[in-house]
Amino acid sequence: MYLALIMAPRKKPARRRRSSGVKLLNIAEGFVQANIVTESLMDTSALEFVLGDTGIGNMVSGSGISLIEIARRPELLSTIGARAMNPQNIINIAVKSAVANFGFRFARRAVSRPVRLINKQLRMLNLGVTL
Repeated sequence: MYLALIMAPRKKPARRRRSSGVKLLNIAEGFVQANIVTESLMDTSALEFVLGDTGIGNMVSGSGISLIEIARRPELLSTIGARAMNPQNIINIAVKSAVANFGFRFARRAVSRPVRLINKQLRMLNLGVTL
């Protein structure tokens, strides 16, 4: 009895959160947002901006600007900056981005039940990926 009064209280183990993993809908939304910006400022899709032109020896891929082209010709940054300073482009990007954001919010609510069922199955596979 006296021993219980002298002993220090036991510490509770720290709570551990399960990592949420990768959410495919968030990746899709990020890709759509990146595509909006790259199409408006660089005249190319986000994928073409990152990968560049697959042709050998081409300096310019069609009409757009890629990451490889910016590395080869840094003066293209001034072109992108000029396009970014154009108020019409900024308004265009803002409107498209807002519509895409609203669309993804609406879509998430509309398909929440099927997504929940799919996520249940994906958690059983323990891949770390959900919708």
